[in-house]
Amino acid sequence: MIEPKIPLNEARRLRILEEYQILDSGQEDEYDDITKLASEICESPISTISLIDTNRQWFKSAHGLSDTETPRALSFCAHAINDVDMFVVEDARKDIRFHDSPLVTGDPNIVFYAGVPLIDKDGYALGTLCVIDSKTKKLNAFQEKALRTLSHQVLKLIELKKANFKLTTKNNLLKESYTELERFAQVVSHDIKSPLNNILGLTDLLKDEHCQIKNPEAKLYIDLVKESSEKLKDYIDATLRAYKNKTLLSDEKEFFHLNTVLKGCIQLLNPLNEFEINLPENLEIFNYKGIFEQIFLNLISNSIKYNDKPKVIIDISVLTEEGYYTIIVKDNGIGIEEDQLENIFGMFVILDKIDRFNNKGTGIGLSTVKSLVERADGKITVKSTVDVGTKFILKFKA
Repeated sequence: MIEPKIPLNEARRLRILEEYQILDSGQEDEYDDITKLASEICESPISTISLIDTNRQWFKSAHGLSDTETPRALSFCAHAINDVDMFVVEDARKDIRFHDSPLVTGDPNIVFYAGVPLIDKDGYALGTLCVIDSKTKKLNAFQEKALRTLSHQVLKLIELKKANFKLTTKNNLLKESYTELERFAQVVSHDIKSPLNNILGLTDLLKDEHCQIKNPEAKLYIDLVKESSEKLKDYIDATLRAYKNKTLLSDEKEFFHLNTVLKGCIQLLNPLNEFEINLPENLEIFNYKGIFEQIFLNLISNSIKYNDKPKVIIDISVLTEEGYYTIIVKDNGIGIEEDQLENIFGMFVILDKIDRFNNKGTGIGLSTVKSLVERADGKITVKSTVDVGTKFILKFKA
């Protein structure tokens, strides 16, 4: 027996298969109807829809077979996904790849096999639709065409399942956003209306006293009006960005390089190379690129703003472990008091800090970062020492 070759794009293929959210899903009549029809048309007692996982082939549907999965090393279908068209074995007993396989010498006594690879729109082979018999045979032209046509229907069902999963996820995100909006409405009455009331009150005062623009007191009032107006604008802009990020970012995960994202952020935040920002070894990531851009724009921006050192230094590093990777953003900034660390990711939580540009935060940025990290299936934590610096630690599934 010869074990099947591993496809050259195996790591990506497995990630794409996982994205379809179909492995270990329940029995569905639509898939069972297809395997039953394939079995009848091809006059074969067994037909399966097989998906090739890391160490197993799992059957989404199996007509004429009681197993739900078998080892990948024994799988005919694991051979078939390396082909672009139908993979046929007319007599496995005489084929060096299969003649001594337990699936040939024992139950289900495979002799004939024909499988069409299930290749998605991006060219990744997820598995096969196959028919199996315990006697040698050859499919006629009609049967081969029918098997290919049925494989297309399987792919459509798989794509539909993925689309439904995405819709459900979006619906859950909307529900979360509505909950946050309710909390936001409660905050508006105090944290945002207060600056507005200041504007209205000061304007009335200016009107009542008929102050001249040359009057020092009038200038003071005007300055207060400007300050309150800018504070209100900062709140509104930051809040809109927070909710816009949740609705307008890419819906599709994609492969991209981390340093491509980081360099784009640095180009925006450090165009004159005033600050030292050290990049990690490059890492290919499968995730939402737009979300990563927003995360690191926020974190790098904070590392620059909340820094009182003559030279701003930001070190970005990557640690990899089996199944996960960790991205660390470390700066030499002003740091955060230990008793405030637990709350910094809360919406509208404002630390009593003035940044290097003499501005105060809105309490929205880090809340947005946490929300985006979680949407990208990650976790974020923070460590900090006052006057030494802060370290944000982001952990994602590889």
